[in-house]
Amino acid sequence: MFTSDEFDRIQKEFKVRQISRKQKLIKIWGFFLSIIIIAIVSLIVIFPKQFSNGDTVWILPTYGGILLLGTLTGFLISLKYVSEKPFFEYLYDVIIDKINQHEGLFLKYTPYDKTSRDFNKTGGLFTPYANVNVKRHIEGMTSDQHEFHIYDTMLTTSTNNGQQTHFDGIYFVLNKSTHTIVQVRTNGKPRVKGHKYVKVDTQSELNVFKEVDHNISSLDYKYLNFIEKLSQNLDIKRVYFSSVEHQLHLALWYKNHPGRKLKNISYETLNKLTEYFLSEFKLMEDLLEIDE
Repeated sequence: MFTSDEFDRIQKEFKVRQISRKQKLIKIWGFFLSIIIIAIVSLIVIFPKQFSNGDTVWILPTYGGILLLGTLTGFLISLKYVSEKPFFEYLYDVIIDKINQHEGLFLKYTPYDKTSRDFNKTGGLFTPYANVNVKRHIEGMTSDQHEFHIYDTMLTTSTNNGQQTHFDGIYFVLNKSTHTIVQVRTNGKPRVKGHKYVKVDTQSELNVFKEVDHNISSLDYKYLNFIEKLSQNLDIKRVYFSSVEHQLHLALWYKNHPGRKLKNISYETLNKLTEYFLSEFKLMEDLLEIDE
């Protein structure tokens, strides 16, 4: 989709942004490292007798050493660190613009969207208390004028033992009239407020949940077949689907995330990413067709 001339221009700007981001991190860590070194030297000069006192001899080497080691490690990592921000703030925006021009679409791209966080509570796929971190948000309309949203997101909660990740992948929301309440998922259970679910036997490897006192319908089986096909994709680790009132929610947790952990771009990578973003849009169209 991109020409070689377009790639050269994009790559040049991308490298400028990468270098700028890297230099910023080096300056930040360099500043903290300098402060720690100056503080340690100052304490040695101001309190020279601390090392001859058994009660204080360990304080500066211990705490100063920890701070020095931490900031030095951060500084050394910043020298080799490749930031993801140029991808999300520049490259993916360029790709969406190209898709809009080539496909006649009107997709809106927002990096690091801090306003769109209610989708997790509405879909009921994961705990409503999760912290929602959105790296990219794409919104648009299907060919039948149904609004959809695509989030590259991570859902986490903090515990005494650290951080628990409930989901890390692509989360789709399709606004449409729905004719069933159902969830299909690799693991876990529904978290839809105001609804009680029960697990039903479908002889599928995936877990299917229906509202209490509601039988599984032919439409539910259509959704199940659709999700089963997605789960057979070797690149996908877990799948989650929820049909609630007026919305369909689909979450795909990848083994190797298509748009993450990239270090650089090539002509082939740029076009593969473009194809991938197009496949996300097509997935919304395919999901819509199930109940049309």
